[in-house]
Formats: sequence, structure tokens, C-alpha cells
Amino acid sequence: MLKQIAPLAAFVSFAIATNPCAQAQDFSPALKKVIEDAKKNPTLSLSWGQSTMGGSRAAAQVEAGMNKLFGTNIKIRFTPGPSMPAIGNEIAMRATAGQPSQTDVYVAFSRDMSELVDKKLFRTVNWQELLPDRIKAEAVEADSTALKIVTGLLGVTYNTQLAPFKPETLADFLKPQWKGKLATTPYSAGFDILAGKDIFGPQKALDYAKQLSPQIAGLTRCDENERLASGEFLAMVIDCGELGLEAIIKKGAPIAHFTPKDYPVMSFYYLSIPKNAASPDAAILYTLYSSLPDGQKIIRESWGADMHLYPEATMHKKAEDTEKEIGQKLHSIDLVWQHGNADGRKTHGEINKILAVKK
Repeated sequence: MLKQIAPLAAFVSFAIATNPCAQAQDFSPALKKVIEDAKKNPTLSLSWGQSTMGGSRAAAQVEAGMNKLFGTNIKIRFTPGPSMPAIGNEIAMRATAGQPSQTDVYVAFSRDMSELVDKKLFRTVNWQELLPDRIKAEAVEADSTALKIVTGLLGVTYNTQLAPFKPETLADFLKPQWKGKLATTPYSAGFDILAGKDIFGPQKALDYAKQLSPQIAGLTRCDENERLASGEFLAMVIDCGELGLEAIIKKGAPIAHFTPKDYPVMSFYYLSIPKNAASPDAAILYTLYSSLPDGQKIIRESWGADMHLYPEATMHKKAEDTEKEIGQKLHSIDLVWQHGNADGRKTHGEINKILAVKK
């Protein structure tokens, strides 16, 4: 439940959230201090994949927007990086060695973030104090060290032209029409969630993986949707969500994503500030701007999704529509859920040995 806030703070947050040209005097004292400290160290280093959060192009857009809003002159240095887990591991190694993080902001999926927050790698930030009427309590997790930034609907991506029939469940892909025509990821994405006790459970998930294995023709990364569009594979089971899918569909690719009735889940991507960030205040401003309407629009237009908790979010309606379509509520796979899924993660290792083999 959101804490009661003073009328002035509410007005300040409303002005920032609705007026991109808000003046410095509209900011709360806490936010003013962050802005002034960021001006003293105005270089922000970011590193993640080019397909994540819009990559370098979106970073440039955020740079322009946040500087206009906050009256800063922050320069973003974006370096394309490896996978989210690999970046997280490097942050941890650098912290142990007493070195600054290679990125001042870390973006990660719920599973990856849940494995790192226990290592106390990230700064505690009072996000709601900085934007009290914008950032909701539900968006803040792990003692204010992780902030939800994007909602992802998980499921399956498939070729709509070549599919033998329109699938509705994960069980559909065990039918003979799909044999030798499916792909999965080298890291068996999503199967740890499938093995969660309130989804399939460990044993049922293992049984499903064993039945699915003969159907698999090869392995593909989450962002290789072109291989589905070309017909090399007819479906990716399970995918990493529909992030980045909209762009290729607009180009005419005959592919679609759906949430299976037997896998009704949504999860989240988070932003955190490493304790060993070289520019923590600029990182906070980047994260705040990414949570505001203009920042969310940049993410939505470059990555295909936004945070469903915000009133203007496209994911808010999409989640509601999905629940109506499948006739049930979506399971919210957040950091608390991930922390309680130790058995699912253990089972995931066994599933990966079954599925992630060369075909």
C-alpha cells in the first residue's frame, strides 16, 4: 500500500510525471540533491545487449530527455555487452576486486536479479521518495535495491503461416505434427518457472521436457526470431517473452507470440544501481527517467513493452486481455516468487541437460 504523502510532494510528482519541461523548483529536496550530485560526475556508463532496452539508440534518446528534464549535461557511454547473467557476474567480480562496475545501471530478468540481490551488490534507493506519485510500492523490491521497469508476458513464439494448427497450450507441441520442427533456447529459458510448484511442479516439468525433446530440431537465442520467420523452426518453446517481436512483425514476419493456457505467467525486468557504480547519481536519474511516461515510451517503442503498473502502459491492457483470453489470472513472477523457487531452479538444471543438446 502506498504511503500517505504530503500535498506538496504529490504536486511535485504529478508535475514531473505529466510535464516533461518541469522546472528545477518543482523537484523534491531529495531529487534536487541527486540532480546536483549528478552534475558533479556527469558521465554515465551503460552496458547491455543492443537488443535490450533499445540499446545505443534508446540510450541516446534517454540522454536527451533526462538532461532536458533535470537540467543536467550527462553524457551516456553505451557499450554493447554480453548476456544479463554474464554482466551481473562481472559486476560481482569487480566488486570483490574493489573495482568500479562496468555499468552504472544493471538491467536483468527476475531470475537473474533474484540470484544477485542476495549478494548485496546494489544500492538502496528510496524510489518512492523521489517520485512518490509515480513509482508504486509494487514496483519496488529487494529492500529498494531493484525497481521493476518492464513487464514481460512469457510463452511461445511461432510461425503463423507454417504452423500445422493454432496452438493454445504447451501440451499442443507434444503432438506429432510438430515433431522435428521446434526450437528451444540453449539455456532452456522459462523452464525454471514451468517447474515452479504453482505451475507444473518439478516432476511434471521434467516429464514434459522428456516428451518435448524428440520434437526439438535445434537451439536458438531469444532474439533470433528471423529463424522462426524463415520457417527454419516453426515455434520456440519456451520463449523469453515478446520483447522486440513487434518490430519484426511490422516488417511482415509471419510470427506471433501467445501465452499458453497451461503456462499463464508474466514476469519482470528490473533496474538496479551497483554499489560500485562510478556515477550512482546519474544512474538514479537515468532510472527515474526510464520510469516516467517519456522514458517508458522510449522503452516501449524500442523494446516492445513497458511496465503494466503505470496507467498509460500498453502492457496493462495486454495483461488484462490475456487473462480474459485464457480464462485465468496470470501468475506474477517477481523476486519474491523467484526466491521461493529453489526446487524449480534445481530442476531447471536437469531439464537443460535434456533439451540443450546439439541437434
